[in-house]
Amino acid sequence: MRHLAMIFIFLLGVSRSNLSAQDNNCEQTLSLAAAEFDAGRFYGLPDILKSCLAKGFSTEQKIRAYLLLTQTYLILDNPAAAENSYLQLLKADPEYVANPVRDPIDVYYLSKKFTSTAIFTPHFNIGVNTSLPRTIYSLGTSSAIDSVSKDNGYKIGFQIGGGIDWNISDRWSLCLGVTYSKKNFKSTFFDNYAGYQGTFTEKQDWFDIPLYLKYSFIDSGKIRPFVYAGISANLLIASKLSPEGSDKDAPTYGATQVSQSPDISITSMRNFFNSSLVLGGGTKYKVGKNFFYVDLRYMAGLSNIAKNGQFNPLLVRFQYQSDFFRLDNLFISIGYIKPLYDPRKKKQAVTGLLKKLGIKKSRK
Repeated sequence: MRHLAMIFIFLLGVSRSNLSAQDNNCEQTLSLAAAEFDAGRFYGLPDILKSCLAKGFSTEQKIRAYLLLTQTYLILDNPAAAENSYLQLLKADPEYVANPVRDPIDVYYLSKKFTSTAIFTPHFNIGVNTSLPRTIYSLGTSSAIDSVSKDNGYKIGFQIGGGIDWNISDRWSLCLGVTYSKKNFKSTFFDNYAGYQGTFTEKQDWFDIPLYLKYSFIDSGKIRPFVYAGISANLLIASKLSPEGSDKDAPTYGATQVSQSPDISITSMRNFFNSSLVLGGGTKYKVGKNFFYVDLRYMAGLSNIAKNGQFNPLLVRFQYQSDFFRLDNLFISIGYIKPLYDPRKKKQAVTGLLKKLGIKKSRK
């Protein structure tokens, strides 16, 4: 075993030495190509760079090499080869943006013919949420309406989901998501006339399907903030209630008897299909070619969640009567984005001016 370990360490050292030597050789090759370019000897550059482009260059070295080849082919009046070299540059670094201050002006104008914007961008997230009912119409079990008061409290839930963005441009995206959400909230009822108090924690399972338009303020750099707005279909697949309160049928007059019950399903008392308004924003942080992000989302309920005229199994024992209400939600999520980059030449289109003038582009 000792001999095997020594052989492994030796081979590892040799491998690292070979990689280091290869890196040094390719860096020397790139320096030679740059010197040849500066000396005006352009025709031999593709052959000089060929072997290291096939295997050996790092990503950063490939960018420099393809940029050098793009300039070379433009000087040699070979636009097809120049376009192919620039396309290879974008494949090495999809977010490379030519700069007229840093790059030759002909390369800058050539870059305008290309885009690397991902057509579709999948993303995944996980986070926590809190929910609060918003009463539409208050219902109760007491004849003395003025004696009844209700209070809603926050509870913490969680969500996990994902989605896909269709990138209309570098900054605008149309986004569709699917999220499984566990939402909880607490309602407390006080009947001062009857001396009754009940506390009810509702636990709900949802599938949220938001559709929204997103705008990114910055399309380059490490940190990229964004905002969005849209609508969401919200499917309530299950709802349970944890009741606790005074038993109105207490055997001793004037006594307070606490009554509790295991979770009771009230799914039949809730509407399955609901909708909400979606508003949100956050920021992306670039790591390599991908992103991590933080997202803050507010969903304002648009539809009544409680069904009308349903049998209420909690009415007799706990004097529970659900209001008609909407449900508002606040989500905080962290997520991961993996853009599906697609370096490509932009499609030629007739300009708006030509369309207005009725002039057709000539074909050569």
